[in-house]
Amino acid sequence: MANLKDLAIFCHKMEQMLHSGIDVRRSLEMLQDDKPGSLSKALERTCEGVAGGRPVHSAMRRDEAVYTPDLVNAVYIAEQTGHMDKAFGRMAERFDAQLKTQQQLRSAMIYPIIVLIVFCACLMAVAHVYHFTPLAGLVIAGIVVGLLMLIVVHQGGRELGQRSVSVGSLLIYMPVIGRNIKQAELADFASNMAVFYECGVAVEEGLRYCVSSIHYAVLRQQVTRATEWVKQGHPLSEALQMQGVFPSDLIFMLKTGEASGNVEGMLNKIAEYYRKEVENRTQILMTILRQ
Repeated sequence: MANLKDLAIFCHKMEQMLHSGIDVRRSLEMLQDDKPGSLSKALERTCEGVAGGRPVHSAMRRDEAVYTPDLVNAVYIAEQTGHMDKAFGRMAERFDAQLKTQQQLRSAMIYPIIVLIVFCACLMAVAHVYHFTPLAGLVIAGIVVGLLMLIVVHQGGRELGQRSVSVGSLLIYMPVIGRNIKQAELADFASNMAVFYECGVAVEEGLRYCVSSIHYAVLRQQVTRATEWVKQGHPLSEALQMQGVFPSDLIFMLKTGEASGNVEGMLNKIAEYYRKEVENRTQILMTILRQ
């Protein structure tokens, strides 16, 4: 996957050019040399595919790992409905929000890392004076190994959660971290569905595309089940409520949108609400880490 900043800039520029009346093929060609790296190479291959007569989403699908499944699916829907600029605009907002949260987390970790480095340096200085350097070295090695293990467990747990329903369930119900994971996923889900509603896509079809964009297996499973209920004629809010894992505030807001005929607007509010919740919790974590 290209970094979030490059994806956000790419989507913003595509929205502006498409809104100005430049066709999608010309827009892609103008941007292919804009950024070096994986995104530039992916754009080059996409331009070749579009020039060869392939639909934009099909040409992008070859580099889905770079563009993200969310963006490719949004482009596919936009091609069917003619709302390409809106799709890129929504995805730009999504990448901006994700980038902001990522930057906050990185910023939060800078201070603890500096403190840890200073502590290790002081420990080695004291050890040198009082002649217990080997013991201090073991302590520092233990700290480094512990941190590496935490990183491996975190990364491995996230990857397992993407494949295993049981591991995913364990992760999303963990205190603080689990709530952040779940709310971030729900924000993306609501944002995706808002794009599909805005483009006039049927609810059932929108849910099917959302499934491929959800990272955690446990939530993918629940959305797949909800799709079956929608097939049978149930409204989206009722289909999600029947799964028993979606928060009551999300269900309430969806029912309000369905009653007022503004589901798209309410989905955008849901996405904004959950992103704000994740942002606030991240700010609290940053404050704690800096104490």
